[in-house]
Amino acid sequence: MPRKPIFNKDEIIESSLKIVKEKGFKQLSAREIARELISSTRPVYEYFQSMEELKMAVLEKTLDLLYDYITRPYTRNPFLNTGVGYAIFARDHREYFRTIFLEDNDASGIIDELLKKLDSEILKVPELAKLSHSERDELLKRGWIYTHGFSVMVFSGYIKNNQDDQIIRALSEAGEIFIEDALQKHEKKK
Repeated sequence: MPRKPIFNKDEIIESSLKIVKEKGFKQLSAREIARELISSTRPVYEYFQSMEELKMAVLEKTLDLLYDYITRPYTRNPFLNTGVGYAIFARDHREYFRTIFLEDNDASGIIDELLKKLDSEILKVPELAKLSHSERDELLKRGWIYTHGFSVMVFSGYIKNNQDDQIIRALSEAGEIFIEDALQKHEKKK
């Protein structure tokens, strides 16, 4: 009869997340996980066909956390909340942010998925819901470029005053400019 596994799949993923948070994604290996679990590498391969499969599971968990951050109600504006959550995630989870957006991973699929979620948040803001899909897409891309740049500056420590209220203020001020421009362009098309 085969031995019952000592560790379950979730424990392996959680140990992997801890390694990523402390040492970075590039340091994630079966041996590092074994060290963390005080075990052999066997439990890793009981649940995962390869390290690549485990790394994808870890990446999915970091994305789940990111999506949690961008859907929290920091303000009454759901669209603003997405940007605020993104910047706060960059501040609070530096290694996860680095793993998703700044390492040699192709983040284009992640960004596309994120933009789809952001589009659904835009539709919750009555004045923005009247924009066409292409107008919302343009607004999202402009907002994304600014928010990502701002978040990288928060991540890097360049922005020293990175408390929630300061992040909200900075993104709100920039967002108002982008939104006003999008609404003016929309009105001109009528």
